[in-house]
Amino acid sequence: MSFIAIDLDGTLLNDQNEISEENIKAIRYAGDRGFEVVISTGRAYFDVQTICEKAGLSQFVIGTNGSTIHSKHGERISSIILTEDCVKSILQWLDDRNYYYEVFTDKAIYTLKKRREHFQNEIQSLKSAHLDEDMKELVEVAERQFDQVGYVLVENYHDILKREEEFYNILACSFDKNKLKEAWSQFEKFDELQVVSSADHNIEMTSRSASKGMALEKLAFLLNGSLDQAMAIGDSNNDLSMFEKVGYSVAMGNAKDDIKAVCTTTTLTNDENGVAHAIYRYMENFAVQK
Repeated sequence: MSFIAIDLDGTLLNDQNEISEENIKAIRYAGDRGFEVVISTGRAYFDVQTICEKAGLSQFVIGTNGSTIHSKHGERISSIILTEDCVKSILQWLDDRNYYYEVFTDKAIYTLKKRREHFQNEIQSLKSAHLDEDMKELVEVAERQFDQVGYVLVENYHDILKREEEFYNILACSFDKNKLKEAWSQFEKFDELQVVSSADHNIEMTSRSASKGMALEKLAFLLNGSLDQAMAIGDSNNDLSMFEKVGYSVAMGNAKDDIKAVCTTTTLTNDENGVAHAIYRYMENFAVQK
């Protein structure tokens, strides 16, 4: 058994936050020919489930940057949590410095009501400004972030810590590059943490034992499969760990040059059905190799 691991945002999802019919057909085509297609994302499972149900897809899901693995039927196969002490340290630091942040659990995405309002106002202000194309795209990505399901607004981070839930992932956002750099420097010192980014306006913290690559490797082991000829498709820094685990890595056409540089090949953009294009090309090459 071989695998096709696909990122969501900027990859399988187009700029309308939808999976195109062409991509759906390609995923089914690969599945019908014995390939295990896996969704691998920084999003929470309950959000991914909503997206897949709308598309009529039932796949294994690696969620919250590798912190969780769910079966096709929704059963949680694996979860790797952040300790409460670690979460408290992160939230205190972010809170003291007025970052917008989100905390992912198995039930919800928690965020502070006032910080969310402030961040949304910042997005609206930037949208009315004269921006270059890269910044304009970044603001649009940030705005689409709020299309996720499962948000729960709270008054302060203490309300989050009171929840008797497993903490998987913490995402912090800022359009200030120096502020993001400061946060990255702060949290990469934590022995317990893995720090990645899914867009130029954020950083994400999970357990050091969790990454998309490690989760894909675990899933392959559990299913008695192999990653030697597996394919991974993505567009961001948080996809690098799964690129390292597979034999065939594909960068989206909309990915940054540093992501494209480490991949086997590049496909079309997420608005050009780049996933479908990559799957069909991979299937042709795989068939030849076999």
